[in-house]
Parts: sequence; structure tokens; C-alpha cells
Amino acid sequence: MIKKVLTWAAALALLLTLLPGAALAEEFDAQLAQSWLAGFATALPGQTLLNDPQETADPVKGGQLLLEYAFGTVLARTADSPAAEDILEVDLRTQEVEDCLGLRVGMTLDAVLGALTLHAGAAPLDVLRTQEAGIGWSWAYVGDGGVYGVEHVSFGGEGLSMKECTLTYVIDGGLVSAIRMRVSEATQAQADEAFATVQEIAQRQTASPLVQANDSAVFTEEDLQVMGAQALGAAVDRFVLAVGEPEQVQTLPEGRLLLYGGAAAQLGLDVQTGQEIVLGVSVTDEEIVGPRGLRVGMSLQEAAALFACRQTVTSSGGMLYLLGEAADEPPCGEYLPADGGGTLRYVCLRADGSTGVLEIGIQEGVVAYWHLFDGAQEGADAHGG
Repeated sequence: MIKKVLTWAAALALLLTLLPGAALAEEFDAQLAQSWLAGFATALPGQTLLNDPQETADPVKGGQLLLEYAFGTVLARTADSPAAEDILEVDLRTQEVEDCLGLRVGMTLDAVLGALTLHAGAAPLDVLRTQEAGIGWSWAYVGDGGVYGVEHVSFGGEGLSMKECTLTYVIDGGLVSAIRMRVSEATQAQADEAFATVQEIAQRQTASPLVQANDSAVFTEEDLQVMGAQALGAAVDRFVLAVGEPEQVQTLPEGRLLLYGGAAAQLGLDVQTGQEIVLGVSVTDEEIVGPRGLRVGMSLQEAAALFACRQTVTSSGGMLYLLGEAADEPPCGEYLPADGGGTLRYVCLRADGSTGVLEIGIQEGVVAYWHLFDGAQEGADAHGG
């Protein structure tokens, strides 16, 4: 059996070298994939089928049969000498067969990447290149252990004959453990939408980061401080002791307001204790220090570095999560871009079950203000005052 496999593989490799652009091609495209698949289908009848496809047919996937060979498997619409157009997927598991780029199972990640370069600090999906002619791209799947997959995608054909061709390299320990070639039906709309998404990811990779990932501690109830003293929920006399006497006191329907030259503190009544407490603090004064040393005038990067950020943010549109998966579900961190700036927003859970929120307003890349408040009513009297 081994001798047959090697003989067949040698014949296939020779055949593929005669196909235009087949071996050692620098870029993957749909035409290259389909040329390789045509040669593969021509040589396939020389291989011994190891299973009965009808016995392993998946009833859910009607019309798809799995053919097992010594080199791997083929998913096709027929088991009887499938032509190129009948083959849906080829899964190579041994070194005997060379793919359309001249690569084999067992080769290194460097051989797979070739002239393509991984981005430093790559996100889980790292776009390596895009090509508008033929619509295609290459990207790498990155995890804690490094690259675990490299994939090339290309669309070819027009109208009802359009195909999406995907070549995937499964990487294990820096070596190729499997190679998969897939061909599926596609439309121009699908191609355009997918390509637009890939281009957006690629632009984020090359854009200057708005916020860098860091290992700072998560924003917590202990960070609800002003001038080094606990502020949110604190008794008024303690707050005044830390910040100083206000320049003016206003009485509003929802509670009193302490006014400073560059700050304001909203007060309310804690119905459980009958004590007047601080419900929110807004600051524009550079001299007033907030949570973890936060100050007006800091750069966006300096302010964001004070609190946990699990991924680098480069996009300038939409709500971008720095920590957590949903707004207002603590612990949560997010950046909300806006024209000329944006807002850093952190939410923590307090011991009484309420939330504490820190909002940092960014204008022209620096902190213009910061706002600390009870998240239950967005700064209103959450304690019934």
C-alpha cells in the first residue's frame, strides 16, 4: 500500500507541476485552487478507497459522501471517480500529497507564511494580506500558544458559477498537521460583504492604537475615590474634608449640589441611615485627583492605562470593549468613540449590589473631564433622596 501511495503521489506531483502556477505559487487564488483540484481529481482514481462511503454517509448532509484514503479524506457528491466539480473538500493528513502552493503536511509555519508577515501583538484573527483582483485574503488564527492556523480565501467565477475556495493549514507545534482545500457555492454579494469585513479588520491592525492592552487591575469599588478618599457613598463631611469647602451650595429638587471652581458633587439622602451622602462627582479641574491618580489633562493612553484593558483598541467607530462582554454588567470597561474624542467608561459592582461608574471624557486625545457616579440612575439620587 505504501508503495502505491508513493507512486501515485509522485505522479500527481509531476502532473501538478505542469499546471499553470501550481507549485510554489506565491499567492492563492480561486483559479489556482480549481486547477489543482482538476489535477487531483484526475489522479484520484489511482488511489485505493479504504471505506464504504454509503455506510458513513451523514443523513443530515444529503448528497455528501466521505471518501477515506491513505493520504486523508475527500468529501464529494459521488463516490464513483468524482470529477473536480463533484469534490467539496480535500483533507490531507500525510506528507505524500503536495497542495496547490507546493506545501505538504509536516512543513513549518515559516514555509506556510512564506513572504507573509504576522503583525506584532496580533489579535486572534490576523489579516496577512488582501487582494481586490479576484477578491481574496490570507489570515492567521492566533491563540495563547501562537499561530494555530493559516487560511487563504479567494472567490472566482461569475453569476451562478461563482465559487469560494478556501485553503487551510492546521498548525500544531509550529508544523503543519493537516491541509484542507474547500470549494463552495458563493454569490457576489457574499464575496463583497466578506471582503469589506476583512478590509476593516486589516485597517484596524495598521491603525495607530487608541488604547493599548495592559495588565492593570480591574476597576472596583475601592477605586471610587476623590483626592485619595472614598467619595461615592461617603458622608458629606468626609468628602469636604478631602476636597475642601465648596465655593457655593445649591439646593435642587433631587438634592443639594456642592460647587467648586472645577468640580461639582451631587448629594442625596441615604434613606437607611438618614445621612446625606455623595451620589456623584464631576471634575474638570486638573488639580483634583480621581481614581488611581486620574487627572484632567492626561492623554487617552495614560488614562486607559490606569485600568484593565484586555485588548488593544484601534477602531474609531462603535462601542469597543476593553473588558467584559456587555455594557453595565460589571466588571466592564469600554471606549465609545465620538467626533473629536470619545468616552472611556468603567463599571464596578458595589457591596450593596449597586454599580459604580467612572466616565472619562476625551477631547483631542486628552482627558477633558471625569465623572464618578452611582450607575443605578446615571447620577441621580439612587438612595431615595
